[in-house]
Amino acid sequence: MSSVESTGQKRAPEWSPQPSPSAKRKIESTAPVVNLPQVGKSKKRSAPEFGVQLNTAYIAHSEKAQIVLDQHKLAWGTIYELARGVTRGMWTFEDMTGHRLGKLEGSNAEAAWKVTAVMKDKPQPAMRASELWLEYDREQLAIVENKGRGLGTMGGWEGKENWYGGKIQQVARVVKAGNSFKFELEKPEIRRSHRFARFLGSRRILQVRVPDNLIYDKAGTAVREFLTSSKFVLCGRVYVPFHAKDGSLYLFETDQNVDRQTNLDNGDHHRLTLYDFVQWHNPLRLNSKQPISKWSTRWALGLSTSVPTIEFAPENMFFIDDQNALDWGEGKPPADKIMTDGCGFINGAALTAIMHVMRHPTRPTAVQGRIAGAKGMWVLHPDPEYHAADGPPKIWIRSSQNKVNLGSLHGLGSAHRIFDLVAPSRVSGPSRLSSQTLVNLTHNGVSTDLLKELMAVGLHDEVRQLTEWGGTDSMLMVWRAVERVGRVVMCRLRRCIAGQARAIGLGQLRPNEELGDEIDDTDDDAAPGPRGRNPHSGKPLMLHETVLELLQAGFHPLKLDRLFRGLESVVTLVLDEYVEKFHIPVKDSLEAYIIPDPYGVLEEGQIYFRLSESIVDPESGTQMDIITGPVLVWRNPTRLPSDIQKVTAVSHSKLASYVDVIVFPVKGERSLASYLGGGDTVVLVWSKRLVETFQTAPLCQSPSSIDDDFEREVEHVADFDKRVSTLSPKEAQIAFQKVLLLGLAEKKIGLYSKFHDLAVFTTCLDASKTGLRVKSHVFEADRKRSANRQPYYLAILENNNTRREDQGMWKRTTTPFILDILVDEGRRLRDEFLKQYLTMRDSTHGVDRDLTLPYLSASRRVTEFAQGGVEVFQSNLTVIKDHVKKAHEDWQGAIFMPKSTSKVKGASASDPREHRIQGAVQFFAKRPAIQTLCVFSEEELKSVMASYAYVLGPAFGFSVAFAELCAIKARAQGAVLFIDRFAEVMNIPNNILRALSQAQDDVDD
Repeated sequence: MSSVESTGQKRAPEWSPQPSPSAKRKIESTAPVVNLPQVGKSKKRSAPEFGVQLNTAYIAHSEKAQIVLDQHKLAWGTIYELARGVTRGMWTFEDMTGHRLGKLEGSNAEAAWKVTAVMKDKPQPAMRASELWLEYDREQLAIVENKGRGLGTMGGWEGKENWYGGKIQQVARVVKAGNSFKFELEKPEIRRSHRFARFLGSRRILQVRVPDNLIYDKAGTAVREFLTSSKFVLCGRVYVPFHAKDGSLYLFETDQNVDRQTNLDNGDHHRLTLYDFVQWHNPLRLNSKQPISKWSTRWALGLSTSVPTIEFAPENMFFIDDQNALDWGEGKPPADKIMTDGCGFINGAALTAIMHVMRHPTRPTAVQGRIAGAKGMWVLHPDPEYHAADGPPKIWIRSSQNKVNLGSLHGLGSAHRIFDLVAPSRVSGPSRLSSQTLVNLTHNGVSTDLLKELMAVGLHDEVRQLTEWGGTDSMLMVWRAVERVGRVVMCRLRRCIAGQARAIGLGQLRPNEELGDEIDDTDDDAAPGPRGRNPHSGKPLMLHETVLELLQAGFHPLKLDRLFRGLESVVTLVLDEYVEKFHIPVKDSLEAYIIPDPYGVLEEGQIYFRLSESIVDPESGTQMDIITGPVLVWRNPTRLPSDIQKVTAVSHSKLASYVDVIVFPVKGERSLASYLGGGDTVVLVWSKRLVETFQTAPLCQSPSSIDDDFEREVEHVADFDKRVSTLSPKEAQIAFQKVLLLGLAEKKIGLYSKFHDLAVFTTCLDASKTGLRVKSHVFEADRKRSANRQPYYLAILENNNTRREDQGMWKRTTTPFILDILVDEGRRLRDEFLKQYLTMRDSTHGVDRDLTLPYLSASRRVTEFAQGGVEVFQSNLTVIKDHVKKAHEDWQGAIFMPKSTSKVKGASASDPREHRIQGAVQFFAKRPAIQTLCVFSEEELKSVMASYAYVLGPAFGFSVAFAELCAIKARAQGAVLFIDRFAEVMNIPNNILRALSQAQDDVDD
């Protein structure tokens, strides 16, 4: 590679790159790929090599095993599962005999789920293929078809309506392996979809998570060197990294092979080189004037969680200039002078089409998304000519939105002309205050007493709903309160709709805004999948779901200690969230996306907001859909005094059709949005008590001397090209990899957030784009200064067992700090509420007769039959009791073991105590070894076992037979049976609760 920018081709060339030193066979030519730019002919010159001459690292690979794998033509999902077992030490490549692999032939749906049973020589489970393996097959067929079907917009596919691909996530984790590192593969899951995965296919993308303790400890330099200088082999296929962000590395499968040949039947000839991929997504020549660090961050655009909706014809895509502040002259304006920053136009026909595709109840006013090389918001075009619901979709892209220059629109394929929807415009509320917002409010005049009152009222309302147990329908109220604070139904829905939540309008309005997370990788390792319960006991894995199921089974917290303690944990979590995160709700508030005034009718200092559905004014009781009067607006985080602005909300007939978005003015010396923090969503507060006393601070700007604390590494793409042109091919390719993976660099964002150095935080946050790095001696001085003066409230929260002020704890003695005051007040309220809760306990409650009845009834039957000379019942019950007793003994032995003190995520799986408990649970779930005729039906057997387990000890009973004990209780009270799929999405609407509450009040009167 003589230069990373040695050609200006607009079309992906067809050539055979030189094989890497580790490749054993000739690499075949790459055929033309659908949706690569198809403009003009390139000159006949050799294409640059990217990602070829790198060090070879092996995820899981064996030359001998690869021959056998290829002979059996296994599906990719099956191969992946075999490799996953190797990386986790479940088996070796030597165990992959022809006999075993012969049982795994066939499609993903036919074979992938059998891998563990076959490799362990166990009977194959009687089960249907999961949706995961069916989705692998759909994607594979689309890859072989090579018509771009995975991009979406082509209708149904293999039984799925409006199908699109890229939904499967293949994830690995980096772990230490002696003096080096290795990858451990995780089970693939249907999670989220992004443009790259739709274009390449899910199987072509591998996401690698790098733990913080590897990146930031002594091994940080070594692991970064390992990742930036290597290509990775997984069963003969070569994956090369192309982006890194927030602890994740993204790799894609190139056209290189190791110990295998290109398989046309699998669509291998449609794979791309890294150079192809770069030219398709982020062409170097067309973006040569960008800083190389900013060029690197643009890869995040293709990794944003999104849903493909509609395709625009090139002639209906328009690039338009931004509207700047009137006092700006010539040249490129700074961001604060761009009044329309990040927001373009879209016509009514496109919005209507998106509504139909996503099945939104109404047409959104604006949409957030990605198209071509652009990102941001698109709002309904102001010209009435473009309001019609029919006609061709049209879109107008602002200069500030276009992050990647892709050349002529007519040369773009469908992948770049499909609108990738991130989220529609919508409203959420009420909003909650945060620690930063509280500091800002008090700095700008809001009284401490008012904020203490808001905390107390919010806490009281939350706890009251969870602890009012006296009425006839009180448990319904408690159930709804637990569901709401745990967001249970929403979490279940998110698990079901796999990455579509925000696009549908159900997800978070502003995920991870403080870190500017474009990718929005919302994976939560703690969140269980759709089958989020213990497979043996039936107990839900999450606290809130456990409490809900106990309530809906008919248990009462004053009659079941397990439920009482469960609700105590829920109440404690609510209280802790208030105290530790300062999440204080403000009733008269909401959050929504912002757009610039499309007509220019708002004056400086004015905003407009209209709701699509009316709300009730808490003071007058009247319905309202337009907010008017003085209001506060801010975006999180609010680190600077001027990050909260007091403005005036007005009504204007011209803007009546713009609902559920906050309209900002385009008049003034600078944009209103530039006063606020980052992000597209704004908090709007019209609470009179907060607004009236608030005084807007002057604009707070970073000191000019701050630049002296940063090292400037602002190298442009063209400069980088010149620099690497003097290097050897391998050195140049590794240098290019380091550019692609700049996200692995330690930016010190989190540490400076803790330092609370206001100006430097924002500069660190944008370091990946600007190329600025904190000088090492400045960072060390800042760290020492901050480490020696820990704020009082932080010390209290980090060490809940002490209230004393020690040498490392700093508390203001002149003007009390709001967070110090609130943490003390919150802890006082927390202790008071928990003390009151414990007084509700009924210490006289005894054994639940409903739960003991199945065992006692069985015992009576045994006695009656024994008196009649029939001993088989006695024999059966004895075996059942012995089986349960054995499980009880194992369980008790485990309970008395010391708990693991490990804080590592996922450590419970290797905790010896937890392992023994689960062993007892699993043993209990086995069928008792009844040698003679079993006189109990399967249903009776389960019921008697659970009941006897409860008799031996309630805690043991619920640990091993949670679901069956709930079923026994529900049947005793006249249960109505329905399957889990219904239960997962059921909820109790607020209007029903209000009606029940009113009816109860009437009865009490």
